[in-house]
Amino acid sequence: MIARRTLLCAAAALPFAACRRTPPLRIGYQNNGLLLAAKARGAVEAALRPVPVAWALFPSGPPLLEALSVGGALSGVDVGGTGDTPPIFAQAAGARIVYIAAQPVSGTAAAIVVPRRSRLRTAADLRGAKLAFTRGSSAQAFVRAALATVGLGLDDVSAVNLTPVQARLAFAAGAIDAWAIWDPFLAAAEVELGARVLVAGAGLARSTSFVLANADAARAHPDLIMATLDALVETGRWAAAHRNDLAALIAGSGVPAAVASRIAARQELGLVPLTPAIVAAQQHIADTLFADHQLPGPVAVAPAMWHGWTPHPGERDKSR
Repeated sequence: MIARRTLLCAAAALPFAACRRTPPLRIGYQNNGLLLAAKARGAVEAALRPVPVAWALFPSGPPLLEALSVGGALSGVDVGGTGDTPPIFAQAAGARIVYIAAQPVSGTAAAIVVPRRSRLRTAADLRGAKLAFTRGSSAQAFVRAALATVGLGLDDVSAVNLTPVQARLAFAAGAIDAWAIWDPFLAAAEVELGARVLVAGAGLARSTSFVLANADAARAHPDLIMATLDALVETGRWAAAHRNDLAALIAGSGVPAAVASRIAARQELGLVPLTPAIVAAQQHIADTLFADHQLPGPVAVAPAMWHGWTPHPGERDKSR
């Protein structure tokens, strides 16, 4: 198959050298999900060759988006993936980012967990509890939704803003009562710390993860962005059909095998173009955050939506 990048260069009557990018395309990823699988398989490298690809690991969405706003030319990143809430906070801070593709997820890879012998048995028991989550991450919206099911709000709990690594340490030490978290940290807490699920994320944590790009990178290199997204579509299709192989790839990144198997079994890795419904859902989250005084001002998500990609025809046919 001829790479889409080559076809785009030909259509624009550009010499092949003009479509090359001397610095590498830098991709920010978390130790989980579609980008991790693509990295392990070398899928993006194969799609972009001879353009080099460099990868940078981040613990959560907010710091990844800070690097994405900077851009790869200044030791940031050009492309990265996060949940739905971090990009809104990044937009509010003036980040130079654009949404380039969406990944709908049901929430099965998120949960509010408690120690195995905790007295907490239902979401209602969280009133007054020390509940840890990463502020500005997708876990914040999940916590709000979980509390709302029992008539509670964030003011009814003692919210503790911790990164996933900090929260794991606090959870293991008994310094917090509950922890809202996602895979791979969720799976590791279940397997290694004996964490018990208090509130399952399925449905409540239903959301859309996003692949985003530095705005300048998307404008200057749309061919590379499209080729990268095509490679991610193919990776997601492969992962859905090869769960055991996906678990092996995750384990190859240093994750214990038992944890990797649990992660692979519930991952949802399908990638789709941005749609009006997805944009509207993201705007609703932004409006809710503003109404709750979580943002310094209103955020309009539509201007940051990059609609330059639809799946390559070959990948589109395979996904039907």
